[in-house]
Amino acid sequence: MKKLPLIVVFILSALVCTGQKINKAEYFIDSDPGYGLAIPVPVTTPANDVSLSFKVNASGLIQGFHMMVARACDDQGLWGTTLQQVFYVYKFENVTELEITGAEYFIDTDPGFGMAVPVTVETPATRISLSYAVDITGLSQGFHMMVVRARDETGRWSNAHQQGFYVYKPVSATSSKIDKAEYFIDTDPGFENAVQIPVSAPAKLLELNFTVDLSELDRGFHMLVARARNEKKNWSNTIHQVFYLYKEAPPFSSNTTGVEYFIDSDPGFGNGTQVAISVPSSAVTSEFTIPLTGLTAGDHILFIRARDAIGRWSTLHAQAFSLIISGTGEEKVVPWFRMVPNPNAGTFTLDFSDLRSSPVKITISDLNGRIIYSDNLNGEMNSVSVNIPDGVYLLKAESGQQKFTQHLIIKR
Repeated sequence: MKKLPLIVVFILSALVCTGQKINKAEYFIDSDPGYGLAIPVPVTTPANDVSLSFKVNASGLIQGFHMMVARACDDQGLWGTTLQQVFYVYKFENVTELEITGAEYFIDTDPGFGMAVPVTVETPATRISLSYAVDITGLSQGFHMMVVRARDETGRWSNAHQQGFYVYKPVSATSSKIDKAEYFIDTDPGFENAVQIPVSAPAKLLELNFTVDLSELDRGFHMLVARARNEKKNWSNTIHQVFYLYKEAPPFSSNTTGVEYFIDSDPGFGNGTQVAISVPSSAVTSEFTIPLTGLTAGDHILFIRARDAIGRWSTLHAQAFSLIISGTGEEKVVPWFRMVPNPNAGTFTLDFSDLRSSPVKITISDLNGRIIYSDNLNGEMNSVSVNIPDGVYLLKAESGQQKFTQHLIIKR
């Protein structure tokens, strides 16, 4: 161990009453030997206010935290308050580097120094790079921690180096045939408790076609999850598919009694802004003003729906528009997109008659984000035909800086 003296420099200031001069000062470390018995600090010029700079030799102190205390005395023999300073003494070890002669590793649980799995060090040196095989045959599947440390020629151990890893044990394919499959919607009832999918001929690889019972589901988004099991009772990873269930409401058999609208965000049925219906009937025409107070400039969507006398709601009618606010605060509404009809059987019309710029790029994607149709359209009225399965899709229209996305419902 090489000892290095630690020199600490402190600045001491003291104030006394007028007419009294500081003529003596002293300091001690850790233990107070008593007034006048500590290590003296020279005061070259006595004064009412002095600033003293002095060196403290810490070479005899052990490594660790210490307290240095300084105080001053005036010419009347009165001692002032103390000034305290905590400091840390660090003693460097011998800079001579020792050679590494051994190493070891363990996984998860430390058996103690020298008790782990040894790693051979062919040529001792101050710095080494080791390559070795780690035996993981007895480990369970899951996360584990490997710890490596080295030992020098004097028997001292280094800090540990840690590395997390995951053990994955694939199921043997030699005798693992799929003999069972099942699916559930939204809520997992637990393995073996979902809806069974018939497996006629067990095999290592299967392609199954099955019908999903949707009769008890509500209208809206759902998650279909399927999984398979082999002969060893090991279950596969799950396959997920998001879908939208559209249940077409029966034709209105009663009068329309209410209309409501909202902009951008759906507050829920019955929570939109209500529009008065003067005379309920099976077909109503209503004119109303939509206030735009508080609406920011930019692109928005106006949604309108109707309710019949027995509380059933119609599908949404959507109208895209841009709100332009001039520097003088004048507001201007520019509608630019209509899609009719919706729902439809795969053929519909896109009306861009209020749009100033062209062309308009449209894309149709499923609810997982996969694009299944795209086209560039010009002109005011555009007829579009798509051959895609029934369901709910997202139709996105882009023209310059304007963008609008609306649900497209295909129902044949």
